[in-house]
Amino acid sequence: MGGDWPHGELRKLVDNFEIHGFAQENWSCAAHNKIRIGDRAYLLRQGKPSRGIFGRGRVASEPYKREPALPHKSRWQVDLRFDGPDDMLCDPQERFLVPWEQLLRVAPKEKWQLEPSGISLDAKVARELDDIIGALQEDPDEAVIDPAEQVRSARTSQGFLVAPTAKRTIEEHAVQIAKSYYEEKGYAVEVKGKPYDLRCTRNDAQIFVEVKGTQTPGEEVLLTPGEVTFARQNKTEMALLVVHGITVDKQADPPSASGGTTRLCEPWDIDCGELEPLGYSFKPPRP
Repeated sequence: MGGDWPHGELRKLVDNFEIHGFAQENWSCAAHNKIRIGDRAYLLRQGKPSRGIFGRGRVASEPYKREPALPHKSRWQVDLRFDGPDDMLCDPQERFLVPWEQLLRVAPKEKWQLEPSGISLDAKVARELDDIIGALQEDPDEAVIDPAEQVRSARTSQGFLVAPTAKRTIEEHAVQIAKSYYEEKGYAVEVKGKPYDLRCTRNDAQIFVEVKGTQTPGEEVLLTPGEVTFARQNKTEMALLVVHGITVDKQADPPSASGGTTRLCEPWDIDCGELEPLGYSFKPPRP
């Protein structure tokens, strides 16, 4: 978009999304021959003083012609909808999902300074945009360990800072290995996610399994405060399964994970290992 979309109209769209979880808007599309229903769509503000991506939704209609045509605009347009679990929409006067500086790291300036709307992005660029936006959607509990992960990575030279898409691929690969392991032992396995990954039951026995996947040798893993609390409260029924040395193919679309060696602690008493705090939350005293 340029600077010709009245802010009041845009603000109503953002408010509707934030309050009701739904918003829909028609959008000019120069690349109408390539657009299909369900395609990912990103809203780009091109006008000054600030530029960047402020929305991510999906195409909800086939391209159709605008009547009457507007000057300096494509005659073709589509309906964009924002109501899915991965959709985001914000006011560009307040913030961006991907600011201009980060856009320039993803693709050259010429890619983002085209007059017509509806340009097509290749899969690599779209994946990098999703990685940046995905960092905003991290669970608050998970976000606590991100600074710690960077500190650990820099200090040991064994850590790998990975994009959110690759990180999810590693986690899903490790969970699948753990699930198969316990199913082969005769357990019924339920995938949970938080505050533990698997609930395994067999007859009257149950095991809560925390699963960690990593590209490193797996000598240490990062835990969120919620995972630590749950493990301490259920230490007699806890297990920790680490899948380390996982290989990630970042050239695949989406990235794929393979391999890895498992290390199992069962039962897992979290206080029998070395639990090192890598960060603190500080509340200043009230005036």
